[in-house]
Order: sequence, then C-alpha cells, then structure tokens
Amino acid sequence: MAYHQVKSKWFYLALILSILFSAMAACAPASPPVLTDNVTTVVAATPAASTGVIELTYWHTLPGVAGQAQDELALRFNASQDRIRVTSEFQGSFYTELAANLLTAYGAGSAPEVSQLGTYEILEFTKSGVLVDLKPYLNGADGLDISDWPQTLLSAGEVAWPKGQEGVYWLPFNIAVPVLYYNQETFEKAGLPGPPQTWDEFYEDARKLTVRDDNGVVQRHGVAYWGISWPMLSAIWSQGGELTNKDYSNITLNDPVAIEVLTKFQNLVKDGAATLPDEASGGHRGAFKNGRAAMILDSPSIFGEIFEQAVGFTPGVANYPAGKAGRVYAPGAGGLVMLSTTPPEKREAAWQFIKFMLSADSIAYYARRTGYAAFFTAAQEKAADFLKDERYATIQRGLSYIRADFSINESAAVRNAFEEAWQKIFFQLADVKTTLDEADAKAEAEIKNEQ
Repeated sequence: MAYHQVKSKWFYLALILSILFSAMAACAPASPPVLTDNVTTVVAATPAASTGVIELTYWHTLPGVAGQAQDELALRFNASQDRIRVTSEFQGSFYTELAANLLTAYGAGSAPEVSQLGTYEILEFTKSGVLVDLKPYLNGADGLDISDWPQTLLSAGEVAWPKGQEGVYWLPFNIAVPVLYYNQETFEKAGLPGPPQTWDEFYEDARKLTVRDDNGVVQRHGVAYWGISWPMLSAIWSQGGELTNKDYSNITLNDPVAIEVLTKFQNLVKDGAATLPDEASGGHRGAFKNGRAAMILDSPSIFGEIFEQAVGFTPGVANYPAGKAGRVYAPGAGGLVMLSTTPPEKREAAWQFIKFMLSADSIAYYARRTGYAAFFTAAQEKAADFLKDERYATIQRGLSYIRADFSINESAAVRNAFEEAWQKIFFQLADVKTTLDEADAKAEAEIKNEQ
C-alpha cells in the first residue's frame, strides 16, 4: 500500500512526529554498547559470513538496559545459527518516536522486517496495512507454543477488522506489571507498618508521609505522580469502574467511579500531599530517588534505576493497592510485529527471529535484566533462580492481577480524550466531573471516525 493512500489522520500526525524526532534518531550511535551478564559487547554491522545469509533489521525503543538487552538478544540469535543475521537498531526512547519512524520508513519502502511496537499503534497500524498477520505462523507447522500464555495478553494483538482480514498482528514481548515503589525509612518514621494495601490506605499514607517545614512549605511529598494517566486505570478498574467496552459501543469516561477516584487523587495535589514534578527536574522518578517523595506508581522497567540510584534511603517495591473489586491491574506492554514491506522470501526468517525473542529462555533473560515480567509459565521456570529475590517475586505476583485490556490504548479517540482530561484535572486542577463529561462527549463524537 502506497504512503499517499493512507487516509488516517493519525498517520499524518505520526509523520510530523517523525520529522521532529529524526534529528534525535540520527544522533543515536549505530552500534550501542550492550551489557550482557558478564561482558560488554557491541552490535556491529559485519559482512555476511557467506552468500545466502538472510539479512534482517530489528527496530526497538526503550533506553538503557531495557534497550541494550534487546540488542543482546539479537546477538544471541545470530550466534545460535548461521542462516539469518539480525541487526538491532535503537529508534528512540519512546514508543511514539519508534512508531513515527516506522511509518516514515514504511512510506519510503525502507522499513525493518521486525519491530517492537507499543499497544497504542496496534489498531491503526493494522487498519493501514502496515503489519503482517502472524496467525498463520502461530498455527503453522513451525508455530509457537503459546498454551501457557495468558490468553488476555495474546488477545491484545487480535484484530477483527476489516472483515476478511481478521488475525493476530502483534505478540507480547515486554510486559510491565504496575509497581508501587516506596521509601522504607519514611514509612518507619511515620509509624506505618508497610506499603498501603488498599487505595484508601494509599490516600491516608500519602498525607501522613508528607513533611512540611515550620513555615508550612512541603519538604517531602507523600507521592509524586507520573505525567501520564496509565497508573489511574488500575485504580479505576480496581474500584469497579469502566471507561469503555472493547467495541467502543459504550464509552463511559465519566463513569461515577472514575470521577470519584480522580477526585481523590486530585485532592492529594490540592492538599500538597502529591506533586507532579516536571521532567526538567527529573520528574516523579527523580523526586523519589532524591527523597522528595515517599512513593511513586510506576513500571518495573525502572527497577534497576531505582535500587541503584536512590540517595540516602532503601527503596521497597510493592504491588498496587486493592480496591472494592480487589486488585485489578492495567498492564503496560510492548510487543513484536512483522512489517508488511517484508518480502515473501524473508518472512519465514523474520518469524524465526520473533520465535527466538518470545522463547522461554529469551523472556526469562529479559525479565532478569530489566524487571519486565516473565509472563508465561515456561519463562518463569527458567527465571526461578532470580525470582527467589522477593523484590522480583513481588513484581511477578502482580501478573495474577493483570486485566490485559488494551481497548483504551488502541482507540485514539478514547485514549486522547481521557489523557487530555487527565492533564486538565491534575495540572490545571479543573473540575473533575465537568472535565470527564466533556472528554466522554469528545470521545463519543470522534470514535465515529475510527469505525
């Protein structure tokens, strides 16, 4: 499909983003260092060992160890056989950068054969013809055993549109279980027995952990918020709220539970118990690592960063609190896709690389290096040694609470309306109900453009 044939407004927005980010991508080193278990190696574009070797390119995002570990997996794949050689390339620190670069390359006919991809892009990329249906490979003679995968995670990449093109276009790779990081010493000083087990305890603890000087100026906030809405989904779901159903026939961004939850989170900001630090000052992670906030709600992807860079205190890691409906978590996820520009003669080789990346050994290795979840049983068995560490085990336990529903992510209309409302509620302290009513109306109107 030619680039000019794609009618999606999202596609053109991504093109604009790609231009903005192209300078950053160009400055990235072509051969980033890769930290293995014992040595430092480099991904190098060496000549093919012999004629007939199939050359593949793999694009990924995630900086630091999370990206380096993907480079290392590509090297391990190359060493495991002599028929296919993969060059792993970093394409920006965020999924949006990667997506924009992918679309630009796709339009120019220079896209990689295999790429990491976030959940935001699955539906739009599929509708635009950018991705290959992986279902025939999954179910083929050389398929992938997914019998012990959580079915909800697999369903994230299943697309039922358009009629006749139903299939599986995305397979989960790096699964993030929501994590609460907390400052153990501050909890002890506040007389708290441990991390909050319920959301009501979370709100109370945030206030108890807030410290002010004699003039009433906050010296340490109880919690620092992330500048995105993802952590709020788990809070809303665990209290029994909903924001949309999967086919978008009932969008409820103004669900009474959502209004109640976001009001309670907003009240912490109004009371000075919560803060939203800007990225220039290190963001919520910097506030936590430097002792200016006692808790943050985040991803396991920063596990190593938190425990290595905390200044003057001992971090702890806990599962998100429970609500009226128990613990219900919204996962974060990146997955693997094959681009439709991949010529037929390379598709089987691309599938072999995807299979390798999703093997139990690879997922266990990636979990060990990064803190992302070993999300299926065989990978957990391979990771049994490091899961003896209670910190890793805590993250792993969060898998049992995952509700792998990516419907909010996959619709630009719903996602953008909710995210815009979230920004107004927390950065402008706008009235919660009015803002969510407006967001719901906007999503209802704009979803028609996606169907």
